[in-house]
Amino acid sequence: QIATPDYDIVAGLCYALARNFKSNIAKGKDVEKPVAFVGGVAANKGMIRAIKDVFSLLDDELVIPEHFASMGAIGAVFAVHDNPSLKQKFKGFDELEEYLAKEEEVEGEEKLTISDENLHVSYYIKPISEKVEAYLGVDVGSISTNLVIIDRDKNVLAKRYLMTEGRPLEAVKRGLKEIGEEIGDKVIIVGAGTTGSGRYLTADFIGADIVRNEITAQAEAAINIDPEVDTIFEIGGQDSKYISIDKGVIVDFEMNKACAAGTGSFLEEQAERLGISIKEEFGKLALQSKKPVKMGERCTVFIESDLVHHQQRGAKTEDLVSGLSYSIVKNYLNRVVGDRRVGERIFFQGGTAFNKGVIAAFEKVLNKPIKVPPHHDVTGAIGVAILAMKERTWEKSSFKGFDLSKRNYEIETFECKGCENLCEIRKVTVEGESPLYYGSRCEKYDVVRRTKKAESKDYFKIREHLLLNSYERKVDGEPIGVPMILYNHEFFPFWNAFLSELGFRVVTSDPTNKKIIREGVENVIVESCFPVKLAHGHVLNLIDKGLKTIFLPSVINIKSPSKIVSNTFVCPYAQSFPYTVKGSIDFSEKGVKVLSPVVYFGQGEELTLRNLCDFGKRIKRSKGEIKKAYEIAKEVQSEFYKKCLEAGREYLTSIKKGQKGMVIIGRPYNSFDPGANLNIHKKLMDLGVFPIPYDMLPIMEGAEEDEDLKDMYWGYGQKILRAAKFVKANPNLFAIYITNFGCGPDSFITHFFKKIIAGKPYLQLEIDEHSADAGIITRLEAFLDSIRNAKKEEIPIKRSFRFFEKDGIRKIFIPHMCDHAYPFASAFKACGIDAEVMETSNEDTVNIGRRFTSGRECYPCILTTGDMVRTAMREDFDRKRSAFFMPSGGGPCRFGQYNRFHRLVLDELGFEDVPIYSPNQDHRFYEEIGIIGEKFKRLGWKAIVSVDLMTKMLHDIRPREIYPGTTEKVYRESLTKVCRSIERGATDFLDVLKEVVNAFLSVPVRKEERPIVGIVGEIYIRQNAFSNSDIIRRVEEQGGVVWLAPITEWVSYINYMGKKKALRLRTYSNLFTILLTEYFQKKDEHEMERLFEEYISYGREPSVKSILKKASPYIHESFEGEAILTVGKAIDFIDKGVSGIINAMPFTCMPGTVSSAIMRLIQKNYNVPVLNIAFDGQGLSNINTRIEAFMYQVKEHFEAKRAKKKQ
Repeated sequence: QIATPDYDIVAGLCYALARNFKSNIAKGKDVEKPVAFVGGVAANKGMIRAIKDVFSLLDDELVIPEHFASMGAIGAVFAVHDNPSLKQKFKGFDELEEYLAKEEEVEGEEKLTISDENLHVSYYIKPISEKVEAYLGVDVGSISTNLVIIDRDKNVLAKRYLMTEGRPLEAVKRGLKEIGEEIGDKVIIVGAGTTGSGRYLTADFIGADIVRNEITAQAEAAINIDPEVDTIFEIGGQDSKYISIDKGVIVDFEMNKACAAGTGSFLEEQAERLGISIKEEFGKLALQSKKPVKMGERCTVFIESDLVHHQQRGAKTEDLVSGLSYSIVKNYLNRVVGDRRVGERIFFQGGTAFNKGVIAAFEKVLNKPIKVPPHHDVTGAIGVAILAMKERTWEKSSFKGFDLSKRNYEIETFECKGCENLCEIRKVTVEGESPLYYGSRCEKYDVVRRTKKAESKDYFKIREHLLLNSYERKVDGEPIGVPMILYNHEFFPFWNAFLSELGFRVVTSDPTNKKIIREGVENVIVESCFPVKLAHGHVLNLIDKGLKTIFLPSVINIKSPSKIVSNTFVCPYAQSFPYTVKGSIDFSEKGVKVLSPVVYFGQGEELTLRNLCDFGKRIKRSKGEIKKAYEIAKEVQSEFYKKCLEAGREYLTSIKKGQKGMVIIGRPYNSFDPGANLNIHKKLMDLGVFPIPYDMLPIMEGAEEDEDLKDMYWGYGQKILRAAKFVKANPNLFAIYITNFGCGPDSFITHFFKKIIAGKPYLQLEIDEHSADAGIITRLEAFLDSIRNAKKEEIPIKRSFRFFEKDGIRKIFIPHMCDHAYPFASAFKACGIDAEVMETSNEDTVNIGRRFTSGRECYPCILTTGDMVRTAMREDFDRKRSAFFMPSGGGPCRFGQYNRFHRLVLDELGFEDVPIYSPNQDHRFYEEIGIIGEKFKRLGWKAIVSVDLMTKMLHDIRPREIYPGTTEKVYRESLTKVCRSIERGATDFLDVLKEVVNAFLSVPVRKEERPIVGIVGEIYIRQNAFSNSDIIRRVEEQGGVVWLAPITEWVSYINYMGKKKALRLRTYSNLFTILLTEYFQKKDEHEMERLFEEYISYGREPSVKSILKKASPYIHESFEGEAILTVGKAIDFIDKGVSGIINAMPFTCMPGTVSSAIMRLIQKNYNVPVLNIAFDGQGLSNINTRIEAFMYQVKEHFEAKRAKKKQ
């Protein structure tokens, strides 16, 4: 769309795939040469070249085997040949054909039906009898290029729907030629407009009078067809859009981000896979299906895996096609529409609206009528033609004529070396005209602007200058590298001054550029957010510069804005970066020393100075030197803040009445770095808007009394919510919220932001390494169009009844994370409070949860949301006598935000009066659960310990049981006994546990030795069989025995960290409560363990302190949460003899991602198989494959250990 030649596009695709493979599959692993390239793609010469270049391989270092496409089948033959136990007699082709013909019995979706109206859509073209004035609309997209001619009455006179095929100008030329031949002599073009991702290039090429974004164009067409339309679903080849309209005005919109699962090209690819025509057969087959199969909806990879899985199990083609129709609709509704309003007059536009299966799926899922308007395939072109008519101020159109199709043009590409950005410039020379240039990030090659640039100071440049130059003294000492990453985009003035005052010469990494992005993406070993990938690139940039010392502090928190705020953590990825980066970059091999002091900025100067003095000892600086440097650095940072606010106040006074000020909100490192945010502030200025970084405005004034900050424990989250209030209170200001794919905190903060700013439009942009200018510009233009017509709407923020009180009336509903919930509910009952464990999660609750979430939240949040909503919707649910149990937390993990999010969902459903009981799991934990009753603490603890012990026996005995199901039966009966005892007050508890042990010992077992697999990771996923696809059973089926990290570990960790925090804050009453509670907990635990330990293969649980000590070489205990426990417990399991470790976590889990990065080092140091596996309820066939491959490694490791023992 910016004149890139098709051969460059194809080469780019090859390199993109190779780099994607390196960053997502190879993930920083050591690639030993020579390398075999196998699979069907090895036939592609472009891919061979790209693989060689990306992995730096010489010709003789990349081997393409003769049978490269059949290596898996050949390997299967050798596997059977080398293992006699696998050999079976071939049963013949008849049995194979019978298996393939067998229909798969699976849970299906409802049969699709379609309304009569959508079976027959009008494509009427008005004939022309005499010459008329007309308007031309051109919509150039990545898949299709559409041209339309309309008359003054907006009748379609001619149209073309053509494939772009990577050559937009050729497609436009062809369309002009064909329409010109058809009606060129019968129309006078008095106005021409372009839209679509290629609108600017096309506008310059054809001589368009106006250029408009596709959101505005699509809406304009729909409103002219039906003024009452309130919702538009538009699905094209590679993008999809949602538009909300109120009385003819766009009030909200969204576009798909990186995922293509909700687009037409994906359906086309799957139709090709199934051997059917997307145009002629797909829709008809979808409607013929009697039982559409259920597939995933999050990702194309998982949907394809599910498709292949069902195909291999014998599913009918029509059932697969119908299932795909459901998948694309659910993906669109969950990923694009999300929780936005879907009205009653819904238009379905775009090329995909030809597909009857997709129309029917929309109607079935929404249970609402869907209208496919006339000429739905070219509504973008119709809309921009109407806009050209409405906005016509010119006498003669600039349109160059239909004979433009006869003129030649040339495209050439060159790299501009004017700065470190090294932009690829595309030069387009049309015969007889001056050259046009595209692709630059500055004005050097800009074509004439179509919008008036904002005449304003560049406040982003002002901030950048203040950031880099607040400390001016230059020191000629030992060089130290400071990467311009993460927190350094705010705290660089402090560190620059501090390190310089200590005699270091500070060297920064280069501004973010393509090379830094590419190297970061290729070297990161786990799927983290874009800023963390960038951070890797900046560190490598410093190493390339020859730096031998790099400064990477672990900043835990930032300054607190209010006394009511208990924590101000920075994101876990940022906190842990000094530890995780070592999994990707071997600093010792490169001769680089990393300095990583732990720093708390948010808990008083005394602690900050103590942190820095500890650091001073490591670099041989005295306390006096450290204190002096700290005082100067503190003053420099304060001056930076002061000057930023002065500039911000100047900005506020400079905005005249009626002008729009645009506040860019996010984190400094993803919102203010032009290389990371696609130079968004320049784009806005080019569009005539005044942008400013949000931290230059006085957003924190009044934060002291802001109750909305009380439970927000992320420091930047507090600033973001304050910014929302500031923007809402200022009529001239509007917000653009920049986030990144996989940003954990934002998956919750965005919900709270939306609630605060409700009534005022804002734009949320998700940017990562895949983001492109075209999509961002479209969103910016559409947003500016929408706010021009926006009417201020005051929506009061509802305050709901939040707090649970023990009144003996309300029943507490407890989520079924695991079986521990049952005796835990009994503990409530023993204290006079009725309690019920909610039903186990299932597919229905997943679907309910997805309806109320954005898809970015953790999987356990989606499940618990679905469980709560399902329970609240029960006929017997008494809102006046019910409450939900969902513990809170103090961060930095997202878990502590679940209850706040659940509160929003319940309020939205009208359950404002149903409280959520949320005891905080920090140093106040026992104080907050004390309202239930003193004996609850002890009974609840006994419940947790007892189920942990029974679970260990279950996992030890079940894999070796002679009669399948015996152990499970004993376990269930034992669980019931434990629940009854606790409900009675646990007076006979030890006697009951003796009975339990004897019952387990009565199970007949085989005497056999099996490999042991330790399962660690996020507490909900590792414990919850539904969410982890019953991973324990899968390991057992593959011949293993499981040791599972216990729940008691987390409670003991809460105690440990609670004691440390109480000491630090000098809250001695809390400290005494914890110590007293812990004393009785240990006493009870040891009594229970004595009954079980002789019969449990693992033995007694070690202290939390010893677990943290095992993790300490990899991660500092200042990084609070599950990551350090996961690492420590994995090492503990390895020390006790496991043959493999599974690290289970939710998809995009922050502690899980951190521990995954460190697991690479553990795997390398201990030489034990490790499987990091993320769950989100999809991609089951992929998970099965990974577990099978992992268990193959586990068995080999186990056999090698056994052979070594025999020597």
